[in-house]
Amino acid sequence: MPPRVPSIASLPCHYPSDVPEPDTSPNVRGPNIRGPRSSSRTKWLLGALAAGTVLLGLLVPLAPVVAQQPVVSWPQDGEAPTSTVLPLSPYRPLQLDATVPCAALQALDARPQGGDALRTRSTDSGRADEQGLTAAAGDGRVTITVSGAELLDEPLPDGPLPDGQCSYRVVADAGGVRVERDGQLLADRPGVLPPQVAELATEAGPSVAAGLAVQLRPDDRYAGHPSALKLVLLVAHGLALLATLLLAVRMWRGRSDVPALVRPRPSWADAVIVAVSAAWLVLGPMNWDDAWYALMARNAGDAGYIGNYIYMFNATESPFVASQYLLQAWGSLGGWGLPWLRVLPLIYGLVTYALLRVLVTTVVSDFRGYNPENHSPKWAVWALALAHMLWWLPYGMMLRPEPLIAMCTAAVLLLAEVARRRRSLGALALATAVTALAVTVAPTGIVAAAPLVITLPWLLALLAERGWAERVVVVLVAAAAGTIAVPVGFADASLGEVLDATATHSWYYLTLSWYEEIFQYNALLGINDTGVWGRRAPVILTLAVLAVVAIGSGRWSGTGNPLRRLLLSSAITAAVALALLSLTPTKWVNHFGAVGPAGTVVLTAALLRSPLPRRSGSTVTAIAVLVIAAASAVVYAGPNLWRPYSDWGQPFGNHLLPEGTRYELTQLTPHYGSIFLRNPLVWLLLAGLIAAGLAWWRRRGRSTQMTVDRGLLVSVSGLSVALLLAVFSYAPIQQYPGWTVGLSNLRALAGQPCGLATAVQTLAPAGPQPQASSETAPAMTGDFALAGGAPRPVQPPSAGTAMWHDSVAPARDELASEQGTLTTPWFRLPDSAATHLSVPVAAGTVSGQQVRVQFGTGAPADPQPTRSKELELDPGAGSNTWHELALEIEDSRASAVRILAEDEVTGAGSWLAVAAPSLTSWQPVTTVTRGQPAFADQLSAVLWPCADQVAISDGMVAPPSVRMLTADGIPEFVLSNPRDPEWGGTFVQVEPTATYVQPESRIQPPGPPIRPWGQVQQVVYEHPVGLVDVTARTSTEPGWQREMPVTGEDYSGRKYSG
Repeated sequence: MPPRVPSIASLPCHYPSDVPEPDTSPNVRGPNIRGPRSSSRTKWLLGALAAGTVLLGLLVPLAPVVAQQPVVSWPQDGEAPTSTVLPLSPYRPLQLDATVPCAALQALDARPQGGDALRTRSTDSGRADEQGLTAAAGDGRVTITVSGAELLDEPLPDGPLPDGQCSYRVVADAGGVRVERDGQLLADRPGVLPPQVAELATEAGPSVAAGLAVQLRPDDRYAGHPSALKLVLLVAHGLALLATLLLAVRMWRGRSDVPALVRPRPSWADAVIVAVSAAWLVLGPMNWDDAWYALMARNAGDAGYIGNYIYMFNATESPFVASQYLLQAWGSLGGWGLPWLRVLPLIYGLVTYALLRVLVTTVVSDFRGYNPENHSPKWAVWALALAHMLWWLPYGMMLRPEPLIAMCTAAVLLLAEVARRRRSLGALALATAVTALAVTVAPTGIVAAAPLVITLPWLLALLAERGWAERVVVVLVAAAAGTIAVPVGFADASLGEVLDATATHSWYYLTLSWYEEIFQYNALLGINDTGVWGRRAPVILTLAVLAVVAIGSGRWSGTGNPLRRLLLSSAITAAVALALLSLTPTKWVNHFGAVGPAGTVVLTAALLRSPLPRRSGSTVTAIAVLVIAAASAVVYAGPNLWRPYSDWGQPFGNHLLPEGTRYELTQLTPHYGSIFLRNPLVWLLLAGLIAAGLAWWRRRGRSTQMTVDRGLLVSVSGLSVALLLAVFSYAPIQQYPGWTVGLSNLRALAGQPCGLATAVQTLAPAGPQPQASSETAPAMTGDFALAGGAPRPVQPPSAGTAMWHDSVAPARDELASEQGTLTTPWFRLPDSAATHLSVPVAAGTVSGQQVRVQFGTGAPADPQPTRSKELELDPGAGSNTWHELALEIEDSRASAVRILAEDEVTGAGSWLAVAAPSLTSWQPVTTVTRGQPAFADQLSAVLWPCADQVAISDGMVAPPSVRMLTADGIPEFVLSNPRDPEWGGTFVQVEPTATYVQPESRIQPPGPPIRPWGQVQQVVYEHPVGLVDVTARTSTEPGWQREMPVTGEDYSGRKYSG
């Protein structure tokens, strides 16, 4: 007779036990679906409450909201128009109204080259950018361009103008752009977008700029608060939902003769989990997104909503905001440093373990006839602890949403088990509510529905025996439970705001479909930061167990063995969770963390009992061993690469390579000498040793239920956990006394919470500074001489600092040779304790440029050159960045210094600039950052908790005075996200008016060599910051109202990529 193959319907639909299956015949109804027999009135009351809850939940997103409408006025009240920096994000205001007086245009027209009476955006060279607004005069004409469209080109009114007469007005909004002169419509261009705004600048002097004014409304569409009506609806919905769930639980308690849960006894395994989890708070690796999510939560207090601080114009994250709300509240209590913020995922992880502990204890307590030696609750607890650590260590200690989703999923698993055991629809309603909460954390929260999917067979069978009225009530209660997502996702957002944000996310981010789930696994298997072995281990081993379960399921008859039944049902749950994961629109390795609880349970079952039936045959057993051995090899084919910052001090290979080749990265995989764990022969040899050991044990007459496949799974799981703990304990010891994330976390716990600020030093000015000799003059040839008086390609590194460049004005391009030399005046060197001489150098093209420092002695009027040193230029420095190149002061006899520059590079943008040198010494980075508005980037912000992080609010970006940027070998396309218009970078409009000054910096004490840690940059702006008045207006708007789209290629230049 062929073996029986159990169908899904024949299996218990969740974690099974030997609890007797209830009688579901029509004559026995009450105990199966509810507790004490409910009256018809109670049933209808529950239905009415549920229906009302659903209706209220639908009304909340549509309810009116009080929208914030900031209005910016320039110039400030009572002040003359003065150019100012005003970076907007989103880049274009919702409305703009500009007035340009003819008198200012006439004054500019009198200049030889004309000029801009009003400009809202400049290129790097100081010229008007076509995506902004420009009102210019020259050659007797006035031209007005907006967003690349020329709206007006006409003769400029001439002759004397009566006071208050003759002015041009530009009005831009969602309907287009209009130009008027003295009330007469001159141009009307529907479809032209409002201009991008980075500055409000004028070249007209104060004496002629009277009447020049701009009033604009930045795009702050997501800021606001609920109206009184919406608050009433939220409160009513909350009360109705609470009443519905309480009545559902009371009415549908299920069987009272079966204990719902079994409380576990304390175990040493529990103590190990608590201790390891607490240690992991200190030692665990940083995630790429830790700082990103911390910045979103930190900025929410200023913005008034949870937005994406780095890109996509800070669009709201609603309705997926639950974890950020909690992170915002927690950070507001204790600061924004990594150790404090990690307390939240620590709590999530411990609660997740506790929930799974109760689940496993409850299931194990029902087993009859199990072997206490091999399947006792003690071993079940240790198996659970091992499986939990395997999943939680790589995916649990991060500030992303997945740890909270995992906690919700564990709660759903437990509630679904209660519902199965007691046939309680009330417990199932609570499970539905928790699932909905998980979805408000992130789209990945959909995996929490996996246990509910598994309950459908018995639930549908149970409902089939009920009357239609009761079925309707059940459906209404389920829908009502799902509306728990409404107050989380829509309390601070309207339907229109969520639709706007969804459109923005879809346009400026990669959105993938379910059938492209392969990208998620490709990332997991990449030989790079996303495919590290620690993150591979739980996923690949869980998939291997699912494969072995599938291999063995067709060869097993009956479902009587409790552990076997546990393994099968948990495998189905894990498989459904992985399938649901494919529905998420993004494909990142971090998403696998949401599957952790389902994966933990199936691994726990597999660690307790082989996934194969006892008499599987040698062929099936060999295949299972091969699958687990291959999976183990795939796990350890991932590199031991833990950027950012957590890679310092790590073993296995050369970690100093900034961007290694594929071969070089493969040398970072775990190995001992020439033995690499990615070699499947290693695991086959281990399997052979396990087989030999089991044979020896049985020859001694002792029995065991250990099998080769199970022994191999236990070995690789235990090694993965032990190795992960080992490398992150080893790294800070190996790197000591150098800075590491672990050492920084320990110092924070000891009262030094400022992270990198305690270790980074910069070369900053110290003591008296060199002074240019009045008796020597610069010597210039070629374009250095020709560029005199031309617009500077960059701002000086500081106010009053002398600089020289060879960027020729456009009007003299035909005379330019694109080459030249410079010899600066001699600078007298005062007596100083400074250790370095720093020379600011900037270049449009770095490669091929030459800059030397020449020292001299003798009389200040005519020093005699003694020695010179060529500076090594930084090819990675941007064209808007001064790199302060430093030389140690070695010649104590030198009394003067000068700079020799030679530009031999031709081509567009091949200019070279140098500035006066300064005497510097190593000083704490706080010398530069203290009290300054700062931007710490999306990979390092949690390591700069004491910095005054700039805010994005009212549709404007607060311009930073200093930037702290990550290096550590991270690709530039990642680091440039905030300033990349292709991604809707929030700091894009800071760039046109900013010049960055980058001094040398270092980590002190250094410890063993590391990759470059990053940079500290001071920011110099073309104009003063903040010379505007901002007033706040409010208006009540319906919940479905939407604003001008920020999508479309015309808005930022990005094409839709799907």
